[in-house]
Amino acid sequence: MPLAIGGGTAAAAGPPSTTCTNNGANPGSLAAGTYSSVLVSGACAVNAGTVIVAGNVTVQPGATLLAAYANNSTGPGTSSLTVSGNITAGTGSTVILGCEGAHFACLDDPNQSNPTLSSAVVVGGSLSAPGALGILVHDSSIGGDVIQSGGGGGVNCTPSGPFAQFMSPVYSDYEDVSVGGNLSVTGLGSCWLGILRVQVGGSITMSNNTMADPDANEVLTNTVAGNVICQGNSPANQYGDSAGSPNVVTGFAVGQCSFGTLAANPAPEPANPGPPPTPAVPAGPLTPISVPSGVLTGYTMGAADGGAFALGAAGFFGSGAGTSPSSPFVGIATAPGGRGYYLATANGKVLGLGPNAPSFGDVSSLPLTKPIVGIATAPGGDGYDLAASDGGVFTFNTKFYGSAGAIHLNQPVVGMAMAATGDGYFLVASDGGIFNYGPGATFQGSTGAIHLNQPIVGMAVDPATGGYWLVAADGGVFAFNAPFMGSTGAIHLNQP
Repeated sequence: MPLAIGGGTAAAAGPPSTTCTNNGANPGSLAAGTYSSVLVSGACAVNAGTVIVAGNVTVQPGATLLAAYANNSTGPGTSSLTVSGNITAGTGSTVILGCEGAHFACLDDPNQSNPTLSSAVVVGGSLSAPGALGILVHDSSIGGDVIQSGGGGGVNCTPSGPFAQFMSPVYSDYEDVSVGGNLSVTGLGSCWLGILRVQVGGSITMSNNTMADPDANEVLTNTVAGNVICQGNSPANQYGDSAGSPNVVTGFAVGQCSFGTLAANPAPEPANPGPPPTPAVPAGPLTPISVPSGVLTGYTMGAADGGAFALGAAGFFGSGAGTSPSSPFVGIATAPGGRGYYLATANGKVLGLGPNAPSFGDVSSLPLTKPIVGIATAPGGDGYDLAASDGGVFTFNTKFYGSAGAIHLNQPVVGMAMAATGDGYFLVASDGGIFNYGPGATFQGSTGAIHLNQPIVGMAVDPATGGYWLVAADGGVFAFNAPFMGSTGAIHLNQP
């Protein structure tokens, strides 16, 4: 019997980590149990009962994770996978999570032609898949983000990798899934891609994806608390043969999924001689790809002392009051979907509050030449930018497109705004001068050459047009390729 040193109690050992790999020419089977982490090397099937992972699952480059079994291959009961942390899929890997009778048969369903079994996967964190071959998620829940970037099997429909075992072309698909954060698929080249019937707590970004199947890029019947951004996809986002309905979006929808984009539902299809032969399908009625939800979300105001005031249906997630006694708060920005917000101070500190407002860093430890004056969040995903009064821009988990930090400014920068498509940003100076950076931030005009009664103090982008509004200290509003709805420029204000 071991002795406890100093009268203490020996700490209980935590769950073990494990590696799951091939069993000869067949996938290895991950034994039922609780693990601290799982490393997938080769092919791994979750088919031997309930697996709980307290930490993360890492799928090595070229490896395959098959978590789409309903039965327990070793005895009675079912199989399932629950991951408290994140799933990271390496380059060239394949991840299959969940299955359902209606849209993706479980791999062990005895009746593949008329499947009835189902198995859900629960991921507490995020799914990250840079350069993966294919990602298939059905009937599952992911608490954080889904970020799939690059990869795929190439712009063809030739079966390859583990997809060849199923005599299927390489593709990626998300159906009947709940995503707590943002869902982003960008730069994918494959046969087919779909995002259908997904509940998204943040935003959907689907950009620069090229598919070989003319029926691909169906992003439909989703309920999105944030924004929907679709651009540069080939074919353009469409209904195809999905029998889907418009996305219901609480934020804004732009590009190929915008509120004004109409597509035939269903899309026309020529006759196919088969086998089996299929008749031609005529084009259905023109239908919006996305529609507004009509949900009133409210807004949140931030005070110089860090106080946060949530009005309307906006959620309150805390404040920064008392956290920055030496530097005032100068900006507030809402996370996509409204489940959080960021507060920024003049010395560059960023405080994230709420489940969808994780911290990506700040510049509070840097010797700033000029103070921070504004913060803007990425409309399609995690990340934010800071702007300084000298035109300097600091990006966090977003792309840097340039700054005015090395330019002589007639007047200081007083604010910034992200382009609605997320691929650019604007800076505005107190004289109304506009500095635009990135392909999505198109210059629409400025008041830089106009005599202003009071200086400009802020700006906002119109996602419907790509234009913007400037607001002055006296309440004057200047609209550039954005609708003018009035201003308080002629009203006596007690304070600017």
